[in-house]
Amino acid sequence: MTTVDEHDEVIGSGGHLIQQLNFRDVELTDVDLAIEMDIHDRVTNPRGALQGGLLATLVDVVAGRAVVDEGPHDSVATADMTIHYLRGVTVGPALATAKVVRRGRTLAVVSVEVTDAGTGLLCALGTVAYSIAPPRPTDADRSADSPIATGG
Repeated sequence: MTTVDEHDEVIGSGGHLIQQLNFRDVELTDVDLAIEMDIHDRVTNPRGALQGGLLATLVDVVAGRAVVDEGPHDSVATADMTIHYLRGVTVGPALATAKVVRRGRTLAVVSVEVTDAGTGLLCALGTVAYSIAPPRPTDADRSADSPIATGG
């Protein structure tokens, strides 16, 4: 079983951390993708605000999905991420909106804003860069390209 197969199995079982955070897509205009996340005791820090690492995860997910959803389904990997935390998300849900600033052949840059939908206040600004690579070949692709399979 490949790593991709193992990952797909975890996603299929509903046991992936991202699924446990209850992200959901939101339809908005003027952005490439928007995702909400509810605020509750399991995801807040002692001050009652969304924990910073989970906010960063939300930023990374919305930005990465915006890149993948916009173009060919290449493989993307976070190359760089900068987040400016302006205030805590305390009421919720946290609303992350992504705009793809540039998508080239090997690099994409995305701008993300996180607001507290309950208060309407801007809570964080992020910029995320992704390395873009062609999709990894599947076992079937590797077999078809082998000299034995192609008669070469």
